[in-house]
Amino acid sequence: MEKYYIPKFSEQEIKNVKENLSPNTSKACNNNIMWAPSQKSYSGNYYGHSLKRSNLKDCTFDGAVFDHTSFAGSVLENIVFKNNCKVDSMYMEKSTLIDVSFEKGMYINASNFSYSHLSKLKFSNCELRSTYFNNCYMENCVFDKCLIRSTMFSDSILNYCSFLGCNMRNLNIEFCTMSNCVLDDTCFSYFQLPYIIGVFKDLKKLNKIYVGRNNNNPIPFSEYYRNIKESIIYFTSLEEYFPMANLYYAINEMEIAYSCIMTGIEKSINRNDIFSVKQFCKLGQFYDILKISDIQLILKKIDNFLEKNKHKSIYPILLKQSYEMKSEIYQNKAKDKLEIVINTSLTENNFDKVNEICDDIDTIICTFMPTQITTTYQISHNSPFEICVNCVGLAADLLAISGLIYSYISKRLSKKSKINPVTKKYIQQNNEAYLKSLNNQFDYFSQILEKTSKQKQSKVIEEFRGKIISSATEQLNKDYSLIISKKDDE
Repeated sequence: MEKYYIPKFSEQEIKNVKENLSPNTSKACNNNIMWAPSQKSYSGNYYGHSLKRSNLKDCTFDGAVFDHTSFAGSVLENIVFKNNCKVDSMYMEKSTLIDVSFEKGMYINASNFSYSHLSKLKFSNCELRSTYFNNCYMENCVFDKCLIRSTMFSDSILNYCSFLGCNMRNLNIEFCTMSNCVLDDTCFSYFQLPYIIGVFKDLKKLNKIYVGRNNNNPIPFSEYYRNIKESIIYFTSLEEYFPMANLYYAINEMEIAYSCIMTGIEKSINRNDIFSVKQFCKLGQFYDILKISDIQLILKKIDNFLEKNKHKSIYPILLKQSYEMKSEIYQNKAKDKLEIVINTSLTENNFDKVNEICDDIDTIICTFMPTQITTTYQISHNSPFEICVNCVGLAADLLAISGLIYSYISKRLSKKSKINPVTKKYIQQNNEAYLKSLNNQFDYFSQILEKTSKQKQSKVIEEFRGKIISSATEQLNKDYSLIISKKDDE
């Protein structure tokens, strides 16, 4: 193992520096040294302290003051904030909080938990004001009977969270995704409700929620739903296609919901609003309104849009937003991703060959996996050109197609060759039978998983994954051998 040189300093040198920095060390920089591993309770005044990247576990804050205190980038696990703590302008951005509880009666003001992973976070019977939970992933979090004012959950994912008896009329919850959340006796804003992704997935769960409009008394969801056409007319007048799509989904008008999503995407691209494109894609994917082919078309439109704007000053911002959008779309429907980087010898003079290569790869994927895999391309304007192929789908499908793509690439860059039509048809039919068998296996796996305890599920998943990969590898070898043999004959 290669050794790297890092200078060392004597204990006296270190002591002298610490003495020179005292007493402001704790405020000036990350100061995890104050957290003693064996200490179980803290009660200090941390006003203005930088406690960034702290790592705390199994302890309690009792009577502690966290005014203008930064915990950004920290990991907190099994922590209790007693209700005698003061929390005002506490910054928890980009942190991981697991089993963290804020006791009943606490007042949390002007604090920020954005871009964090929050699991089993509890705020029961607390008051939250001007607090941010933007771009968070929240799972099994509890806000029961909380008084929540001027707080934001924008663009966050909320799974199995509870908001029993909450008034959410004064919140910004646009573009957050709610899945399997408990919302009984919770009141939403009339104008915010249709901006929530997933809220209309199960209408029966909404029977106990209320909808408030202006200063009027809130109405039961059943009444809101009976008059949902009013909301549709209102948002149509504003050409707000996102809530329109959500509302049309609620009344089972899928074709119109699809039209709203695609129209909204077109208009968003025209006004350089890639953020909104991402939200439309998330909505369409969550409700299964958008097909893989639709997502593929949308991403290609984004790439074409970026190509047209590459010489404008706004281009770096648009490019960053497009990467973020693609990443979220990938994560939204599939966890598995295959990335293939092709280094070519092609120059500006024969750029048309780049398009040919991309079209050929699309043909291969559409032949063998017509509905299972989404493909996008990123082309670096170097000389020679570099093509990055991003394929998203199930691991077994990606494995099955990867060898075919690599085989094509190796032959295509040397000479143009085509798959014999007879061979193509035979392989296509053979793979259709394989995919049917694969779907049956997934159905059986789902049944087994439902009957398996949570403690044993990871083992069952691991075994199933191994079987699928083995069968996909076998199928791939059959296809690969046949294609190679036919090409050799030619």
